[in-house]
Amino acid sequence: MGVLSLPDIPEGANPYAIIFKQIRAALNPTPTPGFATRLAILWALAGYGIVISAVYLCTMGLEYRRREKRMWLWRLVRRPNGRFLVGNQHALFAILSFVSCSVFLGYFYNLREVVLLRKQQNEAFYWRNLIWVPLILHAWVSSWSNLQASVLSSQKATKRHVVCPVVANTLYLAGFVVILVPVLVLDVYSGSAWYRAWNFGLNLRELLLRLMASNPTDTAQQAAEAVSPILDPFNQKLGFFLDLIRADHALYAFAMVVIIAVNLGGLGLLFTLRGQIQFNTRRLTSQIRHSSSVHGLPVLSGGQGVASTQDTSTSSASPPDSPTAPHPLSPRPDGAPAPQKTLLRQVFFARTADDGEKEGKQQMTVSQLKDAANDKTPAGAAQRQQAKQLLALKKIELDLLVFLAAIVVMSTVFLGLALWLAISPTSVYASWRRMEVAFLLVPWMYLVGVDASLSFLLINSIRHLVSPNSRLAHIVGVRASQADRDRHRGSITGLTTSDEFESGTLSHSRPARAGADGVLDDLREEDDEDEQEERGVHVSIETHVVEEESPERTPALEPREGWHA
Repeated sequence: MGVLSLPDIPEGANPYAIIFKQIRAALNPTPTPGFATRLAILWALAGYGIVISAVYLCTMGLEYRRREKRMWLWRLVRRPNGRFLVGNQHALFAILSFVSCSVFLGYFYNLREVVLLRKQQNEAFYWRNLIWVPLILHAWVSSWSNLQASVLSSQKATKRHVVCPVVANTLYLAGFVVILVPVLVLDVYSGSAWYRAWNFGLNLRELLLRLMASNPTDTAQQAAEAVSPILDPFNQKLGFFLDLIRADHALYAFAMVVIIAVNLGGLGLLFTLRGQIQFNTRRLTSQIRHSSSVHGLPVLSGGQGVASTQDTSTSSASPPDSPTAPHPLSPRPDGAPAPQKTLLRQVFFARTADDGEKEGKQQMTVSQLKDAANDKTPAGAAQRQQAKQLLALKKIELDLLVFLAAIVVMSTVFLGLALWLAISPTSVYASWRRMEVAFLLVPWMYLVGVDASLSFLLINSIRHLVSPNSRLAHIVGVRASQADRDRHRGSITGLTTSDEFESGTLSHSRPARAGADGVLDDLREEDDEDEQEERGVHVSIETHVVEEESPERTPALEPREGWHA
């Protein structure tokens, strides 16, 4: 659909019939076979998204009630240099998915009326423009959450305040104003321009139908003189509408560039997670080796480890405790039950830089981490907790990688479509296949991705709520032996939206430095340890009394006359 021109009229043909046929084909292209079926599938996907997002919000409310906490959408997170505005991405994801799917239902209904039934054609572009608003809003909220988590973790760990809270909060809120307000204004304005152009075009339609019946023998020159007084103003209105479409989609393209840039900035969070996982995996591997060497046990199922050194540990033992000191496991004088404690003797052997490189390459596999997490021996209590936390971090890493890849791919596709419509809208509207790609490709990608994500989140939430011995637990795949692991489930949003984010308690091996806030501190300590390893040979033995504690639970319209005969 571009600026309309008069066709070539063969000799002896009714010129008005040919003009009418060409204009009708330009304004009402015939859809390809199977469009009604595809539209019905999209309708079902949108309906499913509405239902499952509502159910997931209900389960989230039950989960908060079980934890005796209030559900929230935004809150201020305190940091030494101020308060950061953080969103509850779990809840916001479900709410924005509900809104987007509801808008899609209206859009698909309007497409059915416009394309299949030829009704409400003057209101078509209100819906075609409206669907992009919740999508942009959803992408902005989700993308900024990852970027903000990366900034917060880096600032707290390195003690460098790269972005102050005022700037971060201003940028977050400005995204809603700077992007959404112009988009909404242009959407409404372009929809109104199409509404006026279409209604004016009905006058041209009536003129052509009347002249087709009264003057069928007019020449091409006579037909052009009769039609031009209405066709020229109609073309001007269509040209103004197309200019607004170009501006509107140029703004969409700008919004997608910003969202892609924000997600690329959020890659810092992924690198931070990987550094934390690598550091803690090496430390856990070392602890398992030391503990196994002391007890004369095999180290790892994967063949990683050192030989038993019972003689060395015996000869190099630390001096015995003072005779006056009470035994670590003796009952308390007041008669209160003493906490269960375990004596862990760790042997630190001399290592070289080459040994550190070998350990860095010999990472524990997921199966080895699961074996360590299921180790019920008293000596493996600390390693068991660290293994569970590493498994949760690995899941967070995978979720974050999938999320970043999905939103970048979808934003890139939307960017390409927006540029296409901004540069050459007439080429898009010249073919129905191109129109369907421009109007429905992003909804297909969004609905499939959102429905799959909400289904996954709902299953995880149910697994977290139900009893491991119930029938529903067997349906969703929860077993009694998994109950402990399910309490430590992780997700991307656990980094940015959980209640523990405010106090900085992400799963980590040391309670004093938990969460994303302690990641770079740990990496800095790793560098210090590497420096010590290169200085020379040292052998020492340390005896620790470790209290075994239960792991904390981590929440992670009327028909109008149209261009048809």
